[in-house]
Amino acid sequence: MKRISNWAAVSLIALCSCSQDFTVPDATEEIRKNAENIFGLIDPEQDWRTVTSGKVSITADADMSDIAKVQILTESPFFNGDPKILAEAEVSSGQTVTLNYDAPRGYEKLIAACVDSKGHHFIKSFDLNATEVSFGTTANARRLATRSDNTIDVSNLKLDATSAQRTLNAYRNIFANLTNQTGETYMQNASQNNNIYIWADTKWENEMIWKLSSTSSANGTWNVVNGTIVRATGPIDASEVTELQAIFNNFIPNKSGVTYKKQHNNLKNISESSAVRFFNNHLTSDGSPIIITPVQMSSTDMKYCELYYYYYNPDNMPEGMTETEYVKQLPKFKAMQCQYTKDASNITNEADFFKVHQYLLPYYGDQSLLKSGECTTDGKVYRIRNGATYKSSSFYLTSYPNKVGYYDDKMATRYDDDATNISNQLWQIFTTDDGKTVLYNIGSGKCLIKAYDFLSSNETWGTFLTDYMPAVKENSFISDETNNVCHFWLSNDKTQALGSNVGKHNLRVATNKTASANGAQIDWYLEEYGGNQNINKLTSLTLEGAPETNNTAISASMPKGYRVGFMMRKINVPREGKTFQAYINTVNNGCTYGYGELNSVINNFPGHFGDSKKYYFMDDKSPRIAMFNANNKTYLAFEDGNDSNFSDMIIEVEGNSGKMFDDVYEVKDMAYTMCFEDRPNIADYDMNDVVLRCVRLSPTQLQLTLIATGANDQVYLNGIAGNCISGTDLNDKEVHALFNVSTSTFVNTQPSATAVPCVSAVYEVSEATRIPQFLDDIYIKNYSMAGNEIHVPQKGEPPFALIIPGDFDYPAERISIIDAYSAFRTWANNAYNYGAWLESYDSSKLYVNPYNK
Repeated sequence: MKRISNWAAVSLIALCSCSQDFTVPDATEEIRKNAENIFGLIDPEQDWRTVTSGKVSITADADMSDIAKVQILTESPFFNGDPKILAEAEVSSGQTVTLNYDAPRGYEKLIAACVDSKGHHFIKSFDLNATEVSFGTTANARRLATRSDNTIDVSNLKLDATSAQRTLNAYRNIFANLTNQTGETYMQNASQNNNIYIWADTKWENEMIWKLSSTSSANGTWNVVNGTIVRATGPIDASEVTELQAIFNNFIPNKSGVTYKKQHNNLKNISESSAVRFFNNHLTSDGSPIIITPVQMSSTDMKYCELYYYYYNPDNMPEGMTETEYVKQLPKFKAMQCQYTKDASNITNEADFFKVHQYLLPYYGDQSLLKSGECTTDGKVYRIRNGATYKSSSFYLTSYPNKVGYYDDKMATRYDDDATNISNQLWQIFTTDDGKTVLYNIGSGKCLIKAYDFLSSNETWGTFLTDYMPAVKENSFISDETNNVCHFWLSNDKTQALGSNVGKHNLRVATNKTASANGAQIDWYLEEYGGNQNINKLTSLTLEGAPETNNTAISASMPKGYRVGFMMRKINVPREGKTFQAYINTVNNGCTYGYGELNSVINNFPGHFGDSKKYYFMDDKSPRIAMFNANNKTYLAFEDGNDSNFSDMIIEVEGNSGKMFDDVYEVKDMAYTMCFEDRPNIADYDMNDVVLRCVRLSPTQLQLTLIATGANDQVYLNGIAGNCISGTDLNDKEVHALFNVSTSTFVNTQPSATAVPCVSAVYEVSEATRIPQFLDDIYIKNYSMAGNEIHVPQKGEPPFALIIPGDFDYPAERISIIDAYSAFRTWANNAYNYGAWLESYDSSKLYVNPYNK
């Protein structure tokens, strides 16, 4: 019987295959030439090692109420579907155990974890050369770092009424709604072309942002900067950096030590977290101050970002109003100017961790921050005549109810007192609580507003008539009166005024008039109506109230039980010097929220934000913040733009406001894939002639699964150690027969073919048996080739068998591994250049492992 044996081991451990010689001398040369034709010269030192073995003693002294076991993991378990258990042991608190492990090659660090009886993890990273791991130092540092500050004086923290403004959501909502009402062509085109129309009727009109006034002050180490209350902290120490790197290694781009990992999608885990499912990504105050500390800002867009927070008592939501509707209209308070902290961090790498500032989130009470909104009026009805004349005729502001748009004529000569349409020329004048003037037309039942903000820079002269009150509030006038002459200015600086164009073909109201150039055109005269007709005038007019000027912080702490949420505001194009249209149209401008319901519009805004849904796994209501507990701390991880890595900014929350998040992360044991070639002398090295999977079920039970066969021969499995205690024993069985197919049938190697169920068995082994050792003994016999045995290769030999940690996506039928994984050949030629070959795949040339589907 011709026999091929002793193929070198592909494992991270020292392998124990017995040495034998070829019984047919020329077989070795034939195999070598075939392999060189595919791989080139294989490094004589190449042992196809894919794991690194180690041993470490772990002391179960983490800051947990109970500890049931310790584990060695590949990665952080927090919001991460990829970590695997490499070793574990049951322990009691304080106990030290020594664990052996086999780590996937390429890892520089691993995770030690204490696990309580409910399954919560407390982790710490360690280098592969470490011999001992303890959690005690980290726990002590944490207790010192989380002391609440209950002595903060907030009596001099006053909100700045002059800077309070609507959010981008509100402005876009107002523009979209006004566009739909006016039917004006330019606005419709702008709304459609820039996708502003998706904000129509979304109930964002009244959302406002607030910040502290520059005259505010605080005691002790706290200062008011950029409208926020902040103090210096840090610097971060090495143990904190190590802990944060361990917790967030799955979030941070270009994480070291795991270079071959594919891009992670943690959104599913984030969306299913307790913070989202039970609290809609809101913290819950425990009555102590909420202090946030930025610890990383990897996004290059941080210079455009500001963080805001809001709070509310869940018991105070009005009956019949949803939580989403309620939160939309809550005031949002500035928490942090992101660039200020990023500049101060002096980080050299975007992904670096740091600590330079802490920010306090004060409580301003639950009362309205706005005035009543009730407008005042003298009760009179007026005609409003323009000072300019044409051919000795005077012209009056007049509505044409059947016309819409900013360009329509709104001027006419005087109507008779008893004219049927007299009400179209009659106006009431209201004054808002912040001193602006509203011109209400009785005939149309609408208010005259400037169109300046809603039109392009070369069409700034128009006006609208509307009964959409948020637009009226935003676009009313500043008025003054001298010697019975009124001027209606567009803004406080009084550089442009409401005026008229008068001439044979141009009887229009315009807003591009100036005092110096337009003379009588900006003069308006109020002529009280003295007719006897029954005019249906308004008795009152209420708009959204102006900001109150005396809103002062009440406490450094939210009342116990209040919910606290966050909004990230990104403004890439400053409003100063830009048109209103540029401000609302820019795709990089927007507000994102931890509460996913509030992202239903921004996640559909095409471009910067919408790409997250188009390309990066998000849906309409995906949250933009990961909020979770790790190692007894609460963290916020932000997604500010167009991907889903949730590492644009990371914040640590001091105190217990997130203690109700009680997530347990399921971590599975590391599976291994073993791939065989069945004809070494003519192998195509598609590595799918026999494919096995092995995973540990318990300390003494291993599940071995036959996944696939691309063999066209009669091939048997042999060398399986241990007793089969359940399933279909695979030992000394023909692989096609196990799948119940003929020897000419390929199983689970052709992507277009129907998948066939895998065949599994459970084997009882010694507790000391590690999976790479177990697989190393397995070999195949090819009875179509005189019973040739194919073992794991020895050093310098071709890769007849590979043992790879994880559920390996193996090459599809008749596609060489060097074509499916382009960097594999580089590794074959240089044993020390393992590199990122597992990352160098061409997905079109792979068969997706059934356990990855």
